[in-house]
Amino acid sequence: MKRRLILMICVLAAGLSVVFGQRHWTVADGLPTGEVRQIVELPGGQMLVNCEGVFCISNGHSFDVVPCDQNRAYQLSRYANRYGQLWEGDTVLWLHDFYRIYCFDARRRVFVADGADRLIARLRETLLASSSDTPRPTDAQQHVIDSLRICDITLATTDRQGGLWMGTRSSGIIYQPPCRVKAATHTGSDPLIGWARAASLRSGQTMFVVQLHDGRQLRCDSLCLLSYCLPEKQLSVSLNDKLPALNRYRYMVGACPLEEGLVAVYTQNGIFLLDTKTDTLLPFPKAGEIERYSSKYNCMLRDRSGRLWIGTQNGLFQVRSEESGDTCERISGLSNNCIRSLVTDAGGNVWAGTSCGVSRITPTVVNLGADDGIPSVAMMDRAAGLTDDGRLVFAAGGGLAVSFRPDEMIGEEKPLPVVITGMTLCGEPVTAVDSLLSHDQNYLTFQFSTLNYAAPSHDSYRYRLRGLERSWNVCSDGSGQGTAGYKALPPGSYVFEVQASNASGVWGAATVLSFTIRPPWWLTWWMKTACCLLALLAVLCPAAFYLKRKKAKLERENDARVNRLFELREEARHQFAESSNIAPDKITVSAEEERLVSQMLKAIEAHLDDEDYNADLLARDVAMSRASLYKKLQTMLGITPTDFIRNVRLKRAARLLADTQLPIGDIAARVGFVTARNFSASFKKMFGLTPSEYREPKDKP
Repeated sequence: MKRRLILMICVLAAGLSVVFGQRHWTVADGLPTGEVRQIVELPGGQMLVNCEGVFCISNGHSFDVVPCDQNRAYQLSRYANRYGQLWEGDTVLWLHDFYRIYCFDARRRVFVADGADRLIARLRETLLASSSDTPRPTDAQQHVIDSLRICDITLATTDRQGGLWMGTRSSGIIYQPPCRVKAATHTGSDPLIGWARAASLRSGQTMFVVQLHDGRQLRCDSLCLLSYCLPEKQLSVSLNDKLPALNRYRYMVGACPLEEGLVAVYTQNGIFLLDTKTDTLLPFPKAGEIERYSSKYNCMLRDRSGRLWIGTQNGLFQVRSEESGDTCERISGLSNNCIRSLVTDAGGNVWAGTSCGVSRITPTVVNLGADDGIPSVAMMDRAAGLTDDGRLVFAAGGGLAVSFRPDEMIGEEKPLPVVITGMTLCGEPVTAVDSLLSHDQNYLTFQFSTLNYAAPSHDSYRYRLRGLERSWNVCSDGSGQGTAGYKALPPGSYVFEVQASNASGVWGAATVLSFTIRPPWWLTWWMKTACCLLALLAVLCPAAFYLKRKKAKLERENDARVNRLFELREEARHQFAESSNIAPDKITVSAEEERLVSQMLKAIEAHLDDEDYNADLLARDVAMSRASLYKKLQTMLGITPTDFIRNVRLKRAARLLADTQLPIGDIAARVGFVTARNFSASFKKMFGLTPSEYREPKDKP
């Protein structure tokens, strides 16, 4: 109980800060010091801040220091006891503090170096007059300051949106946004809290009850026990015994009826389809895509258009049916991806309660937070609903709920123009980008904002670099600021475009910035032309000489090839004559010849014991005429086909004599010789030894 009370107090404190809605910028947000002496709104909405002689400028989210060389400022001849400001036209702003006068170019957002030379006597007198002093708070502003009980205020000014900026002596800037409708906070015993919590449908051991199209109810008890119920007959039919696969799901969270008797049942460790007509389980079609991010499902909603919205522990997914099949899309742009609850408003728009506030999903994503009176706390699972009077209610932990009317929270205001608040060129901050850049100035970063201090989370941005991109890049993180970076841009002409949309998804006018990256000198048109002419000249002049040398080289290479071929041919013939083992790759000089020898050897080996196998049959087996085969063998080995067949037989016999103890007569028969005498004579003619001598060891003991 004590822990619950502490939690309620913390949530209430967060809620009160939301109701008041102030922002507090300190040195942690880029202010040079906590002592703020001047705040001036520039054209476009940026705020220039003077922290006792050190200046900074707002970028929509924090502050960036503006360099100022105080030695180049105009030095006052005597001490001034106040701060002052004076506009000269729309772009030149004169500022003075106790000791100096500064000249600021509001268009380029830089201090002018020759400000002292431009300061004429009349202008100096006007600037130092009391009429140019930093204005004191008005009665209305002082009333707000008093209500906030801020004691060390140095100045107060109102911006274009009606927000009040208050500078302090030691605590930076306090910002009070303009009055706007915010969400109502409900605590304690407010019945709306219980009503929202009841939307989760959980009651005791009953996790959920879903009405089916056929009049039955699908009920889940004790986390994972499914059954059909007929309330009027007080009949209940269990499904777990019939479908053992249900037991793999530890905690069934909820169910959502679909078409044709299908019900999507989502759990803390997966999702499946239940066919209530056949009582069978089916896989959910897009579970694989969803469970790449999380298999813990928290909520599900089917909207008026038939789209299925699925909230998980790590992302919101939209599943819809199209002609090409179901599609699944993970929704981006939410301030938090842990989706706790889903609900539709009176207009059919989808809203989500997350672990950090509330987001509208359709027609565009808009995140509601502290600016809208919604504390940055986790909403409860499935504890959201739409009241009869059109309010959306989201319950949070610790006995807290928020309610609001969607049309009041998100108005139809026009989108603010986008201001490019900062740029870097090759990693160095710059105040402007030249229209012409060199080829090595091709790393650019743009920082932009609508400077919507009242409700920055409602703005979305899109940008593109024409000349490089055709489609838009969308960014919206709720901070009120966006960044676009480009690296290693090739030479060419580019136009950077950026737009902002309001909460209704209406895009405003584009802010554009054009620039050209020049090619390096070796890629310029004149250099390319010169290179082409030189190349053409270099080709035409030595053409004849080159062709003559090439012809001579080809002749030498041809002679070398012929000589080499002759050498290879001699080596092949020597190998065939001397070796008893015929290797096709050793007695040929080309792949074609090697294939032919392999075919001939295969054919002869198949008819080795056939004494009638002759050159005509060999030519037939290798698909050649006898004349072609004769010519080929004469070229390769200098022998006839008949000689080749006899040599193969005798070399085969030599291997049998060396490797076996078969009788010489048997060996003669195996290699196609009719008589041993004829075999012995042919063998001695080829090897210089009789078969018996060839078989005997050379070294006798």
